[in-house]
Amino acid sequence: MSGTDLALAHRTLPKRAQADELARRAVSPVCGLVPNLGTTFRRRHGLRFALTATEPRGLHQLVGAPPVRPGSLHVGACGPDVEDNRIRTIAESVERYSHFAFPAHQRENFVFAARSDLVASGEPVVGTTALEVFAELQFADPDFPFEPFDPDAPMSWMPMTSLVGGEDLLVPAQLLLVGYQIRDHDGEPYVQSAVTTGTAVHTDPVKALLNALQELVQLDAVMGHWHTAVPSARIGWDRRTRALRHLVDEHWSPRFPDPEFHLLPSPDLPGFTVACLVRGRAGHGPAIVLGLGTDGKLTAAMYKALVEASAMVALGTWQDGPAEPGFFDLDSNIAHYADPVNAQVVEERFANCTSSQASDLPADTTTDPSEAARHLIAAFRDSGKRLLHADLTTPDVQQLGFHAQRVWSPDVLLLSLPGAPPLRHPRFDAYGGFSNQRPHPYP
Repeated sequence: MSGTDLALAHRTLPKRAQADELARRAVSPVCGLVPNLGTTFRRRHGLRFALTATEPRGLHQLVGAPPVRPGSLHVGACGPDVEDNRIRTIAESVERYSHFAFPAHQRENFVFAARSDLVASGEPVVGTTALEVFAELQFADPDFPFEPFDPDAPMSWMPMTSLVGGEDLLVPAQLLLVGYQIRDHDGEPYVQSAVTTGTAVHTDPVKALLNALQELVQLDAVMGHWHTAVPSARIGWDRRTRALRHLVDEHWSPRFPDPEFHLLPSPDLPGFTVACLVRGRAGHGPAIVLGLGTDGKLTAAMYKALVEASAMVALGTWQDGPAEPGFFDLDSNIAHYADPVNAQVVEERFANCTSSQASDLPADTTTDPSEAARHLIAAFRDSGKRLLHADLTTPDVQQLGFHAQRVWSPDVLLLSLPGAPPLRHPRFDAYGGFSNQRPHPYP
């Protein structure tokens, strides 16, 4: 679940009662989806937001995998409202859970076969461009975690439905589900990693779909910005951001520099994608962290970026730096850029920007979820992009009152491992071409 709309099914209940009701169904140290919720409140010299976090347990047992590395699922929420944080943390736990529960519940719907055999039998299969995104020089690195795609090697394929009127396609499960386990004993190559980006959970299936679509657009803009030379637009405070300015004045520690917001451009997809830069001060917290937000409303996207960046302050403080180069995870890069020596890389990338007052940026779009979702789907269709959908809602997720929606497109950039950018992805051309191989700073 993302965004500021955190309504549960029982909308008439006060927010604390909503959070308590959800916690009764989902939180238990014995048999709960979430074993517990922990909240830390503002510290004397820290950012004045509360942070709620949890560590889902036992997900690996659903798929027969090794235990998940502690903290690697990044489940938590940060902000001024503790009850909002509790709701968002539980919902995010459900999202992560769906990526493990779905392959456990739906094994019979996966097709294990070589792409060449599927094509020969007339099955609709995603094109090889989406599977061949890495360059030979990357495979030459002995520490590189992925293998080249082999059309004659068997893989697990998962059916997805087109949202843009095109053909339904089979897509490798390893690209879609964090919980999917590579069948290496059956010769399945590990060609790419999955991330939960493009997945969203909500009590309203339309809002879940909208949030998933927005995540897809967001990460395309984020990766397109970081790995190219396209400039961002630094957002100046004015009357359009008055409410957000008031929140920062009320909750931000005066010991920290003000958060800085940048609008990241998309060449052809609508909405606002915002990066928030939070800097520490000498001896207190990481040198720099970033948070991301996306929405059809500018200030809503800025708020989402703000609270995520605030959570990253804690992550950047807790993480240790990498033992050796590589950055083939989504943690060591945070610790790397938290070091003042390395933070200059982020500073230099965002120094390549224009400046614009918030009121001079495009107008907000509709806040109606159905209309907003249709608008995004139309943008994919009109720009010639494929857009595929799968419902990851398992029976137990449905019993909790949630819907888990997954969208994916081979025609946009996804969140890559920091040390494994998809050098050959043709989408970089829309941003002016790949030019920055530095590991990205995003979790």
